[in-house]
Amino acid sequence: MDDKNAFQMLISGYVSEVVCGTIPISFKEAFTRYLLKNRDVSRIPGWLLKGSPHYVSSEQIQQMWYFEEKVMGELMGNCNRRWKTYREVNDLCSLLGFGTGKEGIGIFEIGIIQDGQTILEFVPFNPTPDSPNRLRNMEALSIRQLVPPPLPCPDAGHVAVSAGTWAKGMLRFAVPAADAFHPDRLEILVVDLTDLGVGEDHFVAGLRYEGKDLPGEIIKTGEKEMYQVSWYSPQKCRWLHMYEED
Repeated sequence: MDDKNAFQMLISGYVSEVVCGTIPISFKEAFTRYLLKNRDVSRIPGWLLKGSPHYVSSEQIQQMWYFEEKVMGELMGNCNRRWKTYREVNDLCSLLGFGTGKEGIGIFEIGIIQDGQTILEFVPFNPTPDSPNRLRNMEALSIRQLVPPPLPCPDAGHVAVSAGTWAKGMLRFAVPAADAFHPDRLEILVVDLTDLGVGEDHFVAGLRYEGKDLPGEIIKTGEKEMYQVSWYSPQKCRWLHMYEED
């Protein structure tokens, strides 16, 4: 950044992408039939099949949903729809932020940078007396709870699905120029996504400074892991595995 009075923030941790959208019931049914037809029963423990005869592993479901675009395209084409990627199934929710697991805002760090130098770092632990003076405990920052997305209520003939990815990485946020950085004006934006079948009750969806949302961008990401793919059953009022039916 050219302006020496401008700040930027770097957050390092687990960058997460969460998408939730609707698909035709006919596509969901075709997807499930394909899973069951192509599963390798010999690799499923007998005790598991006994209790759940239609069991399909999460890994097989993830492989198909995230990577087998040709198969997905054929199945969706039979429903007179196009399949591009799983990211296109996002008409209910699409969020980019930091997945933190459950029961707390998780483990990540925020660095405040001015003129190429780190002037403050917020970390998820209490700095020791011999730590650098720039370190601060993350608990000193304000946390604002956002209104969570509602439970899915798809149009007739459709069901909701949730998916996403996470990986170690880094996001960069631009901060307006100022004479000084004021930590008390920084807020961490957190949203509970458990109603979307993701399991994240403290998803960090962004940052706000002086009451304004900060624009962010991914500048680094590692090998991605995939969230479990789930679909929401209005009849059972809960999220189910993609091989399960009402």
